[in-house]
Amino acid sequence: MKHLSDIAEILSGILPPKGVGREAAYVQIKDLRDSDSEFLRGAAPKARRATRIAVRDLLVPSRGDQLAAFRPTPNMIGAFVGLDVYLVRPATRRVDPDFLFIALNDIAAVRQLKASATAGALPRIPKHALEDVVLPLPAIEEQRRIARLGILAADCERLQRQRLAAEAKLNAALISRLLRTAA
Repeated sequence: MKHLSDIAEILSGILPPKGVGREAAYVQIKDLRDSDSEFLRGAAPKARRATRIAVRDLLVPSRGDQLAAFRPTPNMIGAFVGLDVYLVRPATRRVDPDFLFIALNDIAAVRQLKASATAGALPRIPKHALEDVVLPLPAIEEQRRIARLGILAADCERLQRQRLAAEAKLNAALISRLLRTAA
């Protein structure tokens, strides 16, 4: 078992600088669930801690009741994380990014984060609480096997949701057709 801070760098998001300029994109919490939304744009950050999102990174909202780690979508690569999003950059020599994604979304990790959330209308996860999350760390090959299974399980769930949505549309169309022909 390892603390997240032992196997990844955790960076806080930044507030987009004021002033003119729209050359930089900023990923906010709302963008994590709706990757088709238009990103906040602003001037390029001057803060030294400003880091562009890379393919291997994970994004974690710092507040809200829906705690989960997210993989960046292709349109997020190269953007900066906004103030209420943490960027988790895995140390790829120690942890597989896909495994880390699966582990951070596991019920045990989510429970740890929820237990450390501050009270309020929108619970907030302090950075140190994210850094202190304890995760299993098997050998890298085992991590890759677990990650592949986790990705397959997520794909299966996504396909099931798509199938259910398609069935609902089909059922509605059949009922609509029956109603039209009955008149």
